[in-house]
Amino acid sequence: MKKTTTLLSFLALTTFGFAQSPRMSLYEEFTGENCPPCAGTNPILDPILAINSNNTIPLKWQVAIPSAPTSLTSLYQQNKTEIDARDAYYGISSAPSGRQDGQSQVVFGATSDHPGYVDAALLDASAAVTSPFTIAMTRAWDATFSTITVSVTLTATGNYTTTGTNLKFRLVMTEKEVIYAVAPGSNGEKDFHWVARKSFPTLTSGTAMANTWTIGQTQTFTVSCPLPAYIWDKSEVEMVGFIQDDANKYVLQAGLAAASALQNDAAASSVSGLPAMTCNTSLNPTAVIENNGTNAITSMTINPFVNGVANGASVNWTGNLAAGATTTVALNPITGLTAGAKTFSLNIASNVNGALDYNLGNNATTAKFSVIGAYGPAPIAQSFSLATFPPTNWLLINPDGGTNTWARSTAAGSQGTTQSVRYPAYNAAAGDVDDLVLPPLSLAGFSTANLSFDVASAPYSSPPENDQLEVMISTDCGANWTTLYNKAGAALNTAPAATAAFVPTANQWRAELIDLTAYANNPTILVKFVATSDYGNNFFVDQVNLSGSTGINTIDANISSVELYPNPTVNETSVNITLVNTSDLAITVLNNVGQIVYQSMSTLSAGSNKINVDTRNLASGIYNVIIASQDGAVTKKLSVTK
Repeated sequence: MKKTTTLLSFLALTTFGFAQSPRMSLYEEFTGENCPPCAGTNPILDPILAINSNNTIPLKWQVAIPSAPTSLTSLYQQNKTEIDARDAYYGISSAPSGRQDGQSQVVFGATSDHPGYVDAALLDASAAVTSPFTIAMTRAWDATFSTITVSVTLTATGNYTTTGTNLKFRLVMTEKEVIYAVAPGSNGEKDFHWVARKSFPTLTSGTAMANTWTIGQTQTFTVSCPLPAYIWDKSEVEMVGFIQDDANKYVLQAGLAAASALQNDAAASSVSGLPAMTCNTSLNPTAVIENNGTNAITSMTINPFVNGVANGASVNWTGNLAAGATTTVALNPITGLTAGAKTFSLNIASNVNGALDYNLGNNATTAKFSVIGAYGPAPIAQSFSLATFPPTNWLLINPDGGTNTWARSTAAGSQGTTQSVRYPAYNAAAGDVDDLVLPPLSLAGFSTANLSFDVASAPYSSPPENDQLEVMISTDCGANWTTLYNKAGAALNTAPAATAAFVPTANQWRAELIDLTAYANNPTILVKFVATSDYGNNFFVDQVNLSGSTGINTIDANISSVELYPNPTVNETSVNITLVNTSDLAITVLNNVGQIVYQSMSTLSAGSNKINVDTRNLASGIYNVIIASQDGAVTKKLSVTK
């Protein structure tokens, strides 16, 4: 009943004189690139706004809530002054927030100003309020497609009077869609819609209108709108105009001059032929190119890059690509790929049809992939004690390129350390998925194998969110994966709910052990941690150890002998190794529960070598000493007595 009364009051206030024109409603959203709830809300809100385009024009302001993105290419930073002014105009204090025709959403029946309450009924309620004005807008590009001239005619279809000089016509240039390759903020959002880019002549002053209007009165004017340099895609540029009374902030009518095609406009739509992981050092990508212009495309040049460096010959395409059509172009092979994470990009040169492509903002696209290096020997041990991240030969796969991904933490660690690796589900948008891949591994010669690690996790609320951690394994270079470990929500949690960003204490860790014996003796093993956010709270992983036993003393023909002396020992033992050929060797000492207590990597020469192992801090007991190369491993028992 309260909502109905409020709505009727609004109708009474805004139906002036003999207002008789249908209303095109303006919906303004205040959202943010660093705002995780915004990233969760917009994919739900945007389809609702799109299917109600018959009565609602969206306008989105990317505010600095809860904080400003640091990237200078962020939507907020590019239009900071105007966005801050609009934020202050309405007194916006949280994001996401909505304003319907300049008013609280509650006026039209919502229970709050959160855009999650927007539905067709809310938009229809606003559009049902008739308006005392109509807006007619037309637009035209200049010869160089660098300025849009907007012609506006305002007509009173009812009598209207405001106080002072408060009635304004505001004109905002928007981009209907902006797609980033890498998220500009911390919430993972890369796709943005109906973005407010620049107002003309200014947002605050707009174009002044008379205080009093009578039926049939008109005002006609033109506005020149030079495109800012930061506009991404000229073909997505639209002009939104609206009449607003600053005395009460009511938007009385809105209008749209929709995007229009340019003459020569080749757009790079997508890339295929690049697997997420590969062991190949050369690949054959293909590209989908779309003609967004009005002229048929008969020629263009496509240039390929890997990590920003030209790789592969350019393709000089010829043919006849009709307006609105797409074509798939086979690119030349990219070669010489080395191990690690890669970004492939292509760029359509500015010369299309032998003339200028007037819209360079859509000429490029990217795709990420990773190249797997050589399969090294077991064991693998990682306590994240070194500052380098990801550690040597590990891979971080972050599909959205956002800042909320696996990262080294110095805030907490298990087993008495203060280092670990953290996945920030506290900030990452729900549905975000990132992988942390261990170095490629050979278990050749092993009869048993296992993976151990420590985990710490807490939810944000109770019942808990379903933040998820999986461990997966592949034996075919990442083409197929098998899940070995899968815990989410309460099964993953090791601590109670916390509304602050979770940092575990020493007693909030749990040891996990995964039997990999089914994969023993396999020379091509990939293992990865997969994190999936449900926008809950942080979780941590530490002390990652992948090891096993050979069941025999020597399985590496290059290692002719291994001796430990003294054995038993108190403070130090020497590992005496005789090699046939020079080789890289890892020496790892494991305690009786499989935890790594010592590890070193060395390049040893053919002949006799001695490596000293400090045992002063080791407790009395029996330890496994594993000497491993790429070709196999030798395991010896070491007794420590105190």
